[in-house]
Amino acid sequence: MSRPKRVYRLSPWIRLFAAAFLVFSLLGLFGLLWSQHAGVQGRNPAEMVEWAAITLFAVCWAIYVFGAVIVLSENAIEKRTPLKTDSLRFAEIRGRRETVHRNFDGSYIRYLQVVPRDSLLPLIRFQKFYVFDAAFYAWYDELPDLDSMDRANQGFGTRANVK
Repeated sequence: MSRPKRVYRLSPWIRLFAAAFLVFSLLGLFGLLWSQHAGVQGRNPAEMVEWAAITLFAVCWAIYVFGAVIVLSENAIEKRTPLKTDSLRFAEIRGRRETVHRNFDGSYIRYLQVVPRDSLLPLIRFQKFYVFDAAFYAWYDELPDLDSMDRANQGFGTRANVK
């Protein structure tokens, strides 16, 4: 059965926020550069460095947000970012895992993982911030659930040791 190639991008809200943050930082930097002070004299160097750093961060974040995609093709899954591409052919996939990461502010981020059979191959890990459709979740749910297998094995091992 042929599967059409599907491309999943980050949520439109995240992309919109990245674009707005980029515009805000550029306006702040240009506003500071074209302010009332003529030349570099009379400007606060720390303020210049701060706005330059904020703008650099906004540019890099926007490049990542608009460039990161998950691609589900006929025989592989890929995670593409501006700096790197990880891919696994379906035959190389051992199963799936789901992890939750707690941030410093108490919020949580849920990660989906596609685990390879060979530990030398890349673990494909991505946040649930991507906009996935039913076809993706149908494919993902067909993968062996390694978390439930681990729980079943731990329960079996505990019962086997109890006499």
